Amino acid sequence: FAFLLPTATPSNVVVLAKSQELARSLRFRDFFFNGLPLTAMVILAGALLTDAMGRLVFDTHSPFPQWACHSAGASCVFVEAPGIVQGQQVEAQACIVDLSTSDVSMCRLWNGTRLNVSSVAQVF
Repeated sequence: FAFLLPTATPSNVVVLAKSQELARSLRFRDFFFNGLPLTAMVILAGALLTDAMGRLVFDTHSPFPQWACHSAGASCVFVEAPGIVQGQQVEAQACIVDLSTSDVSMCRLWNGTRLNVSSVAQVF
């Protein structure tokens, strides 16, 4: 929010201080209304860049990786359940175990299908 506040950056403070010598000094409202469109553009650009860079750098739009289910504390199992996950055909996929229920033998696939963990082959 550095574009909105007169004391957010050193350059804004200098401009605000020097404006006191003018016939009409700058006010908080001047900084706010001029900085609002810039702040909105920066927020939008940041959101778009986060999505684009996540896709390019971390491959965030691909199916859930098998190694993530094998890490300590993971609440998922990787099962042999062919299907389409995020537009990609897969032979095995992550099945999320619902820890909020008392029946931890059930898990949920990406498309919402519920499976009994003991009835499907797990991938190790």
